[in-house]
Amino acid sequence: MKSVPPITSEYFEVFIKLITDRFKAKHSLSKMPKSVQFFGYGNYNPEKPNLKSDFECLANDFVNGKYLYDKFRDFYRGKPLITLNQYYQSIILQYIGYESLESFLKAQKFSSAIEKKQFELFNADNKLKTYYYVNYYYGEDNSIYKGETIISDNWKKIKSTFIYPQDDGTLIEHYSFGNIVRRDDTLHIDSKTLLNGKLVEGGRETYYIGHNDPSNIMYLVGAYCTFDIYTNTVAGQSILEKCSSKEEMEKKARSIEIPPYIAMEIRNKRIVNISTTPKNPFEISEQSPYASIYKNLAGFYLLTFRSEQGIKETLSFKISKTNYKVISYSENVYFSNDCFKLSNKGSVVRFSFNLTGIINLDCVKVFFKTYFLNRDNENHEGVYCGIDGENRLIHGKVSLRFSKTKIPT
Repeated sequence: MKSVPPITSEYFEVFIKLITDRFKAKHSLSKMPKSVQFFGYGNYNPEKPNLKSDFECLANDFVNGKYLYDKFRDFYRGKPLITLNQYYQSIILQYIGYESLESFLKAQKFSSAIEKKQFELFNADNKLKTYYYVNYYYGEDNSIYKGETIISDNWKKIKSTFIYPQDDGTLIEHYSFGNIVRRDDTLHIDSKTLLNGKLVEGGRETYYIGHNDPSNIMYLVGAYCTFDIYTNTVAGQSILEKCSSKEEMEKKARSIEIPPYIAMEIRNKRIVNISTTPKNPFEISEQSPYASIYKNLAGFYLLTFRSEQGIKETLSFKISKTNYKVISYSENVYFSNDCFKLSNKGSVVRFSFNLTGIINLDCVKVFFKTYFLNRDNENHEGVYCGIDGENRLIHGKVSLRFSKTKIPT
């Protein structure tokens, strides 16, 4: 979270007076409560008036009462400059009725020497430009979400506001605050996020920037690993789209439209680890009980494809029994992408291949009943659909021969 900028003790004393005046008026108090109760930390009563609760109502997020107490204590100990991060400074200004720090500073009347010192600090901080982005990611409930990302302090600080539209038209916001470190051609971001009412370490993002000035890059494409709103650990792809102003960022982030050039890239690119503590291998996921069937998929395959368009193609490959890698045995054919999964409680195996080379198939999905695993080197029938080498949509039946020990013929 950004410290912007240091506030001299003279101006911070005004902060204290306006905050306490506002607090007493809001709660109709004739005298101030003790520090623990006023700031809202330690053994305080949350049912009684406290600054922590007041601030959380404004921010709609967690507020650390001890942080506020420490800043007030810095002033009373005689520190000449008090630093507040962006988050707490904005809440205080809102609480005492100011739109910005600049408007607060201009409203106070001090000697020219005191004013000069404070505005020199303010103007020095403003020389560091702020950059605004819309953050796109594939998130909870299988939806694409957007957020506001602000990068500041010469590409050292980042704040993200993640926006979740509700069925009634309202928005719920979640926040993270982080530090940016550049290493060679990548940006590394470590962030804190709100978990069980506390800001905790838990998020990491990495973006590739090449050997460019990141300020000139319109799109940052990278990956994240963090907690979602259900406290599951998740990972996936995120894209930051640069905006020319804060207003443009807010408008884009809060509209319901997702640009197609974003949606086609990030949809379904997400890994979710459900918050659970398995006691045995079969509790890792819903698929775990079918591990013995998955193990038996290792072996040698010969697939023969036929279609109404007259296509007849064969594809020979092996699934390694050590690491389950798919290895082509068809000459001049290799897999540019491959996937195999079990479906329907382990009763169906689904192959999905993208093929390159001398073969009249471009991409294909294949479905077989898994009972073929019990009948070595026999013919079995399945179905397929896909695209051929001439860009035609094709489908049909496919036969399979399978052996655990050698290439079928």
